[in-house]
Order: sequence, then structure tokens, then C-alpha cells
Amino acid sequence: MKKTIIYIAIALCACKTQTAVAVKEPAPVSDSTAATPASIALSSPKTERRIPVPPKTLVWLDFETGYKKAVAENKIILVDMYTTWCYWCKVMDKETFTDSAVIAEINTHFVPVKMNPEVDATFRFGDTVMNNAELYLWLGYGKRFGFPTSYFWLQPGKSEERYSLAGYHEPAAFMQILNQIKAKKAAK
Repeated sequence: MKKTIIYIAIALCACKTQTAVAVKEPAPVSDSTAATPASIALSSPKTERRIPVPPKTLVWLDFETGYKKAVAENKIILVDMYTTWCYWCKVMDKETFTDSAVIAEINTHFVPVKMNPEVDATFRFGDTVMNNAELYLWLGYGKRFGFPTSYFWLQPGKSEERYSLAGYHEPAAFMQILNQIKAKKAAK
């Protein structure tokens, strides 16, 4: 005995025009295959539509978590030093850090860390403990730069070699910088 599942599609539209919805009827299921709710769900028209995959994004970590991940995965730490009032920090977030090529490059070779030096915090990494102000100065070898500033720590846990890059950078320019930083690490 064959069972047939019938789907009824009702299209509701707030506007005055009607929209036709085409629904593909699944093939009948025979008793020998013992249809289960799971097999019926797999053959439903809903599963035949492609669900858009959200674009990849950067998952920004705090400094301690980023340090542990970078050491474990042998990646470069990228610290985005920002403030809440900084206009160019927001532009960098909106334009550069949402660019698909930049996201792919950072997710592959870097550990992204966001840090606001104006928020009080204490960081423990390796055998070191620093507050926000101390870490900010340490990353820049004792110098303070404007905002935003990107800091690159090549080999956390192995070396203290760091590079800094102050200011806003459009995606293409930032990609070149990421490639230069990767080359510096590869030369080690």
C-alpha cells in the first residue's frame, strides 16, 4: 500500500497582488521503506529550498582567551585597539572587518582580539599579569598610538615580537598588511 503526502501551500501577501507558490510533491512512500517522521521531513518541500548560509564573520575574543587560542593553534594575535567614541574605529569595523577576504584571512591565520583601553580590566597570560593601561603600553613597546590601532603578536608564548599599525585601513590595504605580517612570521 502506498502512502502519499499531500502538501497544501497557502500564500498570504500583504499587497494586492497574488504570488503563486510552486510546491514539489514528494514521491510516494512504500510500506517496505517504513516511513518515519524523519524520512517524511527529509522529503518535504522545505528541505528542498536552499537556506542561505550567513556570511562568515569575525569572532572577537578577549585578550586572555585570544592568547590561549593563539598559543594552542600557533597563530598570530591581532589586537584591534579601539574606543567607543572613535569614529574611524567604527568605520574599520563596518568596512574592513566585514570584508569577506579580510575575514577569511584573519580566521585562517590570526586570532582576532578586541580591546578597549578605557575599560578597566586585568589580564593574565602566560606568567604575566597586566591591567589595561600596562597591556596597552606593552603592546606598543611603551608608545601610545591613535585609534584604531592594530597590534600583531607573531608568536605568543614563544617570542615577544610585536608590530603595530595605527589608523584606519581600507580592506585592500589591510589585506596587504596581513600578508606582510604572515611573511614576517614565516621568516622566523
